[in-house]
Amino acid sequence: MIKIDGLVEKIIYRNDENAWTVALVTTEDGSLTVTGNAIKIEIGKEYTFEGDFFVHKKFGEQFSFKNLNEHIPTSKDGIIKYLSSGLIPFIGRRMAETIYKKFGDETLLILDKEPEKLLQIHGIGAKKFEKISEYLKANKDASKVMYELYRYGISPSAAFKIYTLYANETLNVIRENPYRIADEIKGIGFKTADSIALKLGYKKDSKERIISALKWTINYAVNDGHTYLPKDVLIKKSSKLLEINEDLIEDQIINLQFSKYFYLEKINDQINCYKASMYKEENYVAGKLTKLSLQKFELKNNIENSIKEIEERKNIKLAENQKEAVKEALTGGLTVITGGPGTGKTTTLKTIIDLAEKENLKTVLAAPTGRAAKRMEEATLREASTIHKLLEITPNSDYFEIEEIDGDLIIVDECSMVDLFLMSTLLRAVKDNSRLVLVGDKDQLPSVGAGNVLSDIINSKIINVVYLNKIFRQEEGSLIVKNAHLINSGKMPLIDNKSKDFFFIQSPNVNESLNTIVDLVKTRLPDFKNYDSLKDIQVLSPTKKGLTGVDNLNKVLQENLNPQNKKEEIKFMDTIFRPGDKVMQIKNNYNLQYKIETENYHEEGQGIFNGELGFIESVDADSDTMTIVFDDVKKIEYQRENFSELTLAYASTVHKSQGSEFPAVIIPLHSAPFMLMTRNIIYTGITRASRMVVLVGEIKYLKTMVENNHQNKRYSSLDRKLIETMEKRKIYGFI
Repeated sequence: MIKIDGLVEKIIYRNDENAWTVALVTTEDGSLTVTGNAIKIEIGKEYTFEGDFFVHKKFGEQFSFKNLNEHIPTSKDGIIKYLSSGLIPFIGRRMAETIYKKFGDETLLILDKEPEKLLQIHGIGAKKFEKISEYLKANKDASKVMYELYRYGISPSAAFKIYTLYANETLNVIRENPYRIADEIKGIGFKTADSIALKLGYKKDSKERIISALKWTINYAVNDGHTYLPKDVLIKKSSKLLEINEDLIEDQIINLQFSKYFYLEKINDQINCYKASMYKEENYVAGKLTKLSLQKFELKNNIENSIKEIEERKNIKLAENQKEAVKEALTGGLTVITGGPGTGKTTTLKTIIDLAEKENLKTVLAAPTGRAAKRMEEATLREASTIHKLLEITPNSDYFEIEEIDGDLIIVDECSMVDLFLMSTLLRAVKDNSRLVLVGDKDQLPSVGAGNVLSDIINSKIINVVYLNKIFRQEEGSLIVKNAHLINSGKMPLIDNKSKDFFFIQSPNVNESLNTIVDLVKTRLPDFKNYDSLKDIQVLSPTKKGLTGVDNLNKVLQENLNPQNKKEEIKFMDTIFRPGDKVMQIKNNYNLQYKIETENYHEEGQGIFNGELGFIESVDADSDTMTIVFDDVKKIEYQRENFSELTLAYASTVHKSQGSEFPAVIIPLHSAPFMLMTRNIIYTGITRASRMVVLVGEIKYLKTMVENNHQNKRYSSLDRKLIETMEKRKIYGFI
């Protein structure tokens, strides 16, 4: 292998999940791009990279490193760059220069041996020093642990994840039971744990090894959306990992059933293997849904007359299936309302709510995400909340701590996004004498979590489902709604650039498409329709990678819409955050404190949820904090420890956009993995737009997506359990 010394000038790309890094380094011979897995690599530091040169098809000559060893920076420039790289809390460029001015070339030695001397620097008090000291100590401890992990043959990306969870206990965990890392760390596979275990002397047919493989396989299936696996599929998948006789695997499946980790259920000639918690959740959901569905309620007022009064007062005419939905929602215990865009779901909901209030029923509105809840509020002019907030769910919530919902009528929108666990938690809070209305588009993307809840409920055919199929929301010359329905039926959309709201810009060159998207967001659409580039326009890409993937789009759009321009900024890993940036929260955080202050209202609380969009109001590089405003009023101060929960949101994936609606949506159409080039992805993306859709790319990729109705098979059994539960109720006379 070749050795090269270089100073890291810039982190071009870094994947925090696996530590894959692309960096620009300065060597004696000039600048060079290096690529590889690096647990620790920091701007301003010098390293020796060991590896080989290769020629990238698009980016030319690069250096792929297998190992890197850190040099201690000795030059003034190197020391200041390292200190101000954005990794050390509270130290920006100005503070780095101040520290160097005080300690000179001994700066890094002092940080290592006598960090308390930083208290001599004006601007570093006890609290800031504590954070800085924690970072320096963690870095030193990490280096020792990483060295030992490498000796076990663990890759840098896996070592990074392991150390993140166990910290200084890492080596004890590995020696006591290496298979724990496969059970407890998302993204660490069985093979990684197994390679360590075999080095430590575990036998190939050991009980611990087989059990770990089975647990990992079933958990992987749950994370992939399944609630169970057929036993033969489980054995086949596990045997690929273990390479041992299948009989030995079957024995341990039985042991896992005895230990109540698995539950086995025989259906005809097939045995299904559930993670026990999934079996319990599906059974509970089936039982509660059937119980609710059998409830019937009498109304004080004549429903037919009430509907007529609403129609006359609001000057509307409800379709017959809308009237049916209204009647069922008010007189039945459980109603599902499903329909595509423009089919009158909002009008139907508003009518249900109006008549419920006439009946003096307390109505509660909820949705899976903050954006969906906000849309519900705007459409109904009633308060709505996320399901998590409604139930006050936290990561440590116990079912028995969840209070019943104080409502006579509970309406939940965007139910295609609700997974089995969330539905189970919701149902535990629904009183037996409440009415529950589930609303959603069955043709949108399924939930990220396990289960196929909405589709299974509909497919069971035992729950009352009302289909809204008459299209209302379509002005003359409008194509969004019409094209969404064409795509959903497997037909190509109408492409007419003279239309008011649906455009296709042919662009075979991906670089040209990127430039076109920037121009559309920055200039053309704001000039054409007076749209706000940040608030009204959303770029949605099927994929994260590539020139028109979300990661690159966010960087390019930030450069064009919110350039540096002497603003204070914070660098975190490969992302720069500036005041004015559009950002998204990418995981639920139940602990972050927020404030809402308007002229006539004040509220303080906690909790921010996955998918919520906001704008950075201010950045303080010295205190390492950012203030972000969500929904125009909800302010949250972020510390560095929470920066990893944020991403730029000038562009987002179609998956992340579910539950949201934007005036204008731009979708790039270029090559992407087959599983992302599907009909329901393009359908979901288009239906996020309320006023305008612009597709940019090649027509052949649009055709591919429309024709590709492939949906990954999900093993779920809620539909069957609903049928069986209803049959049992009939047998035992509960109906």
